[in-house]
Amino acid sequence: MDWQPYIKASWEMVMAAEGQTHLLLDEELESYLVHMMARNFRNAQKMPPEIICLELGRARSAADYRDIGDSCLFVDAWNVKRARLVSRDYYQRMGQIAYAHAAFASRPFDAFLERVAREFKSLSHVLAGVRQLSQA
Repeated sequence: MDWQPYIKASWEMVMAAEGQTHLLLDEELESYLVHMMARNFRNAQKMPPEIICLELGRARSAADYRDIGDSCLFVDAWNVKRARLVSRDYYQRMGQIAYAHAAFASRPFDAFLERVAREFKSLSHVLAGVRQLSQA
C-alpha cells in the first residue's frame, strides 16, 4: 500500500490546524500526529473500541496500547462516539494511560511514547483543529 498520499494529506491538515489553533508542536510530536492520522485513515470503523477500560486489560503489546491511545485521542479531539456516563476528561485520561503503558511495554522503554502521554492535551487540541478545518 502506498502511504505517501495519506501522509501528505495528514501533514497538510496538521500544519493548517497548528496555524488555526496557534499551538505549534515540535517536529517529533508533529510527526507522530501526522503518522497516527495516516495510519488510521481507513480504520474509522474500529474507533473507538467499545469499552476503553476493558480494551486496556486485553492489550498485550506496545502496539495494542498505542492503538488504544490513538483511539482515545480521536474521540477526545473530535468528540465522536463518546461513551455515555463518563466524565469529560475520560478519554484524555484513558489515552494518557494507554500511551504510558505502550512506553513501558516497549523494550527498551520508549521515552517518546511516554512523552506522547504527557502531551496528550496538546495533540488533542491540534487534532481538534483538524476537525474544525475539515468542517469549514
